[in-house]
Amino acid sequence: MERKVIIKQGTLVGITGLNLNGEAFYKFLGIPYAKPPVGQLRFKAPEPPEPWEGVRDCTQDGTPNIMFSFTQELIGSEDCLYLNVHTQRLPSPGGQLRPVMVFFHGGAFTMGSGTQIMCDPKYLLTEDIVLVSMNYRLGVFGFLSMEDVSLGVPGNAGLKDQTQALKWVKENISQFNGDPDNVTIFGISAGGSSVHFHVVSTKSKGLFHKAIAQSGSVLNPWAWGQRNSLLLAEKLGHKVKSEKEALRVLMEASSKELFDASQMLPDCIIGAHQRRPFGPIIEKPNLTAFITEDPTNLLGSGRYNQVPFIQGFCSNEGLIYELSKFIYIPKNFEPNKHLVPWHLNHPHKVNSPGLKTLSQWEQTLVDLYYKDGVSKKAIHDHLGDICFTFGILDGLRLQLKAGHAHQYLYKFCYETPLIKKNRSVMGLDESFKGVNHGTDQNVLFPFHLPGMATELTKEDLEAIRKVVKIWVDFASTGVPHPDWEPTTPEDKDLNYFILSEELRMERNPFEERMIVWREFTEDVGVDLSVNES
Repeated sequence: MERKVIIKQGTLVGITGLNLNGEAFYKFLGIPYAKPPVGQLRFKAPEPPEPWEGVRDCTQDGTPNIMFSFTQELIGSEDCLYLNVHTQRLPSPGGQLRPVMVFFHGGAFTMGSGTQIMCDPKYLLTEDIVLVSMNYRLGVFGFLSMEDVSLGVPGNAGLKDQTQALKWVKENISQFNGDPDNVTIFGISAGGSSVHFHVVSTKSKGLFHKAIAQSGSVLNPWAWGQRNSLLLAEKLGHKVKSEKEALRVLMEASSKELFDASQMLPDCIIGAHQRRPFGPIIEKPNLTAFITEDPTNLLGSGRYNQVPFIQGFCSNEGLIYELSKFIYIPKNFEPNKHLVPWHLNHPHKVNSPGLKTLSQWEQTLVDLYYKDGVSKKAIHDHLGDICFTFGILDGLRLQLKAGHAHQYLYKFCYETPLIKKNRSVMGLDESFKGVNHGTDQNVLFPFHLPGMATELTKEDLEAIRKVVKIWVDFASTGVPHPDWEPTTPEDKDLNYFILSEELRMERNPFEERMIVWREFTEDVGVDLSVNES
């Protein structure tokens, strides 16, 4: 059944879908939230969408950004700035507007989309909310950056896309029965770190009112890129001497040529010892800037958006190491030798009098993780800590120090039949324990990927309904669950909520290992502005 909605840009028509309970809801797909970022708008900050005449068909997903799919096919287009809106009901006289939840998809800032294949709303739309998912620019298209701001490519276009989508929500979501004054942003992995980037960015102030960052933080080393336009031009066959020359080459290249060239730059997602080629950066001051200061300074001083905030991680994030058929891991990558993340690798600080040297810290980490040899468990613990857990906890501690109240921490431990089946599809057998990175998305959105399990057991349904209700209750009220205590500035310990068959509170996750990392950062300090080229 088609339904029409009139928004600021024009009239659109959507269709109906069915939620997990078999109940109908409305979905409006492929709505443009910005001008297509093509031609002279390539790499630039997004511009507001243009109006249209007549009725726009919004019954199909918009095209995602150019990327490799999970089956390693090249898909997508530069014309990708589209979002989807899902709602149980449209506005009625005297009706109450509903909480809005805006989802940022994951995918390491290089893959993923807000389309129905990744963001099927059938679980979340069992609750009375308005759900928005979106595409944003990825890889070189979303995160090329240049030091010369006069060239108009200062970086972070993908994050600016997300901000533009939030502005669209502010202007239009009431037409879908959504409350523009009650917006929760949430995301997983790169989507989780995106949420945290919006928390620290002044550009997003007032565009959201609550936040949920799942397995992602601005303090995770994989969440950062670098400036490499000259090298990229060289991969296209042009030796250039300036960013201006490089930009000319990059603007003249076709989409495929540019994508292929970007794939020639090494990118080990879990190689925390090196900065990734494309991702968020700290911009030079400019009119479109998303972030111009190290977020550790912003968090520590309290100069950020202190909204009610859920953060957390899965019980065994480091299992991502086993997913080599989905992510690139070079053959020469050895976790027991690549011990220190790049943003802690500051010999000039570590070698100060009274502090451990870098080599002493490396030995400390070997003793912590590999004293019994290089085992899979040791690798998983090490990578889970340096890529995810410690950054999340360190950010939380900075926020607590700044007096940020209404913060909630969790560890996701559900191992339902659905999660176990999908773990086996990824090549993880029963010998691997714990919940791997990104698996919590299974209880929020059905995965429609080749080989992924879709049949739900009673245990799966119970987990889905519990987690969905907790997330929606938080979006509605700012309180996720009556038994979930916030982590407050007054607490000596970090109390956190176990999301599993038995919901309960615990204290100080991975305490022995986290103490070592805290001591390390106290020696050197986190510096996210270093090593940019």
